[in-house]
Amino acid sequence: MNAGAWGIMLTGLPVGILALPPILGGTAKRGVEDPWFATAGVIYLAHVWFISVFSINIFLDLYGKNRTDSCGVDHGELICGVREPWLAEVFNAIPWILTGILIWILIYFAARMFLVNSIGARTTPKISKNLIIGGFVIALLVSVSTYDYYERGFWEVKGLGAMDDIETLEKMYDQPLDYVIEYDNEWAVEGDIITAKMSSSYKNALYQPTNEYFIDFLDTNNHQNEDLKINTFSTEGSILESFSNSENETSGSFTITNMGLDSVPIKMSCSAKTSIRNVGTVTSSFVLYKNSEEVLSSDCSLDIEKFVTPGEYTWELNIDPEDIESGSEIYTNYTASISAFQPLLIYNDGHTMEGQSVNLTAEDDESSYSMLLNPSYKKNPKSLDAKLIYSLFIPSVTFGALAYVVLRGMARGYEYEMNKCYGCDLCDDACPVRLFNAGDKLNIIYNTWNNEDDGVPMYTCLTCSACTNVCPQLVDYDSYVDIRRSLTVGVAPEAEIPHTILRAVLNAEIDEGADENFISVDEYPIDSNIGYYPGCVDFIDQEMVFSHVNEGTMNLGASTTSAFTLFEEMGEDVTYLGRDFLKCCGHDQKWQGMTEVFEKLKSYNEKKLKESGIDTLVSSCAECFRTFAKDYELDDIKIMHTTEFLIENGFNMNLKTEEETTVTYHDPCRLGRQIGLYEEPRNLIKDVEGVELVEMEHHGEDGLCCGVSSMMACNENSRTIRLERFEEVKATGADVMLTSCPKCVSHFECLKFEGDPTHNFEILDVVTFLANQVNEKKNKEHLDVKSKESTTINA
Repeated sequence: MNAGAWGIMLTGLPVGILALPPILGGTAKRGVEDPWFATAGVIYLAHVWFISVFSINIFLDLYGKNRTDSCGVDHGELICGVREPWLAEVFNAIPWILTGILIWILIYFAARMFLVNSIGARTTPKISKNLIIGGFVIALLVSVSTYDYYERGFWEVKGLGAMDDIETLEKMYDQPLDYVIEYDNEWAVEGDIITAKMSSSYKNALYQPTNEYFIDFLDTNNHQNEDLKINTFSTEGSILESFSNSENETSGSFTITNMGLDSVPIKMSCSAKTSIRNVGTVTSSFVLYKNSEEVLSSDCSLDIEKFVTPGEYTWELNIDPEDIESGSEIYTNYTASISAFQPLLIYNDGHTMEGQSVNLTAEDDESSYSMLLNPSYKKNPKSLDAKLIYSLFIPSVTFGALAYVVLRGMARGYEYEMNKCYGCDLCDDACPVRLFNAGDKLNIIYNTWNNEDDGVPMYTCLTCSACTNVCPQLVDYDSYVDIRRSLTVGVAPEAEIPHTILRAVLNAEIDEGADENFISVDEYPIDSNIGYYPGCVDFIDQEMVFSHVNEGTMNLGASTTSAFTLFEEMGEDVTYLGRDFLKCCGHDQKWQGMTEVFEKLKSYNEKKLKESGIDTLVSSCAECFRTFAKDYELDDIKIMHTTEFLIENGFNMNLKTEEETTVTYHDPCRLGRQIGLYEEPRNLIKDVEGVELVEMEHHGEDGLCCGVSSMMACNENSRTIRLERFEEVKATGADVMLTSCPKCVSHFECLKFEGDPTHNFEILDVVTFLANQVNEKKNKEHLDVKSKESTTINA
């Protein structure tokens, strides 16, 4: 029974189980619903496949062995043996190619995990592409540079258990030979002979795997000369009983020539026996010396095989018969020999006997021949067994990894996140929408999975990342919702996107001919390598966003003016990249499911930003900042939030409030949970003397959402979320509620505008708050100067 049949028997059962669900009826699991289940199945199938492949490969390898009974003529030269079939080479390479692919996949996911989890780096599509390309290059280099390690049958790790001991392999003395064969065919003269050159056959066989160069153990080159005591000697003799009971010694010398190897193998043997068995005992010692120093010694019980250096050697043999009766006709017979084996030599190119074994008795010039490198040096004779062991595991895992990657990206990717959910409902507990959902869970994954999604849950979601923050499976709900919205665009309830005027104005920027309304790079005054993008809040007015508010004026803030107040005070030269230069960043369109609109805005803005020559882009809008940082491909431009920029550039204005002020800080979802900027705004606040920062019940990673995302869901339902947030603000006793997102300010201000007298705290962006302190400081300094001038005049 072959290996393939065994493999089917051993693994057929679990594979069969994997194939059952579609046959059983009911709701069958698809691969995208459980990629780990499908991945395990692929690994099993690959396991069986590799067993079958290598049962074929064993035959191909045997077929490709060098055989002297299979010869042919090539341009007048007899070639014995056949080349290894190309099919065998392909089969041989497949496991290592798959290993390279596995390394590629592991590098990619490990790098992403390191960037995101270890150092908190922001991933972008460009970074992902770079990781794919970089991982491929590294995997290719690793697999190519280590292929020989695989091809030699994992020699360094003892063939994964499928290799003989080195001592056994050292006794493999076979070597390539020239063969003289009678050449008989229709055009040959009867009795003609032809030589099959050694060089035409040795590459297809495995000889002497422990030797870097072939050793001439058969002495086909005639290295050994018994008469001249070169590379060999032997002696023998008999000791009569008259010499019994006394030690007998014989000695001599011989030479080991230097033919290019630093050390050569020698075989040292000796024996001493009485002519009649079981009569007396014989003690022997055989010692080899070089420069009077002992190199080897033997008691003649076993042959010794060692490597020694070339040079002049002396030897000494001592025979000591004991307990033999005097006068008996008994002899002690002894033999001793040492043979040194030199490298196998062949004639070089250009010689008349090119490729054939050298005959040193022919007195050829030494430059006409050379040693022969052993292509099977450190190659496991059982390499096929080692490769089979390896292939049953690692390459099979590669197939599983490939299946996992494919399933991860199927159907534009959203199933991957769906697959990870196992319905623990922790996301429901964290979801702020639960406040107005009457206790009925908003489980977007569940609804989609069971085809109960009518589009409403997708647009009710705030994409605040609170669910992802508590999810034990790390389901990226925001990414899931983003993709699902792009698939259901057009069915979003209008009630979920109330700011229709704003939506129409922003979407008009992608209309044909709209580009003409924006100033070109050549005409725009860019005089700094730092650019500031204001976002949409400063661009729009109250009527455009809050058309339902028809009396009074809301304080929507002035984050851009405030930012430049701080830049000027610090001496930073920053260029204003206004909304007459760049279009909307596309954040709202992206998260409303209008992917095509977003891509057009992204393409336009990326092109102009790259042409502008800036190397740093700053924005006070958390949503714009997050979009530029994570969704755009601006790797040559550093994207920073204004608070982050201030901290990095050493903002320290020695600010002080006139009165003791208690403030609290609201973490924007886009800046906090989705980017990880928590401390920078707080550090700026704490640096203002006279300000006490008091945290709300939910802050940092647990901070509540303002209730609106992408200008969606601004309705009575999300108002409940803002009311809860206001209750937490009041519980702190704060005079001011600070945040780092102008959109959060606008929506909180919308609730405050209703006139509830208990909402008697101010709502400001951190940048605006700091700018106010700077202006107050400058006004105070101005008044102090005026006062001093007035005092001087009066005096």
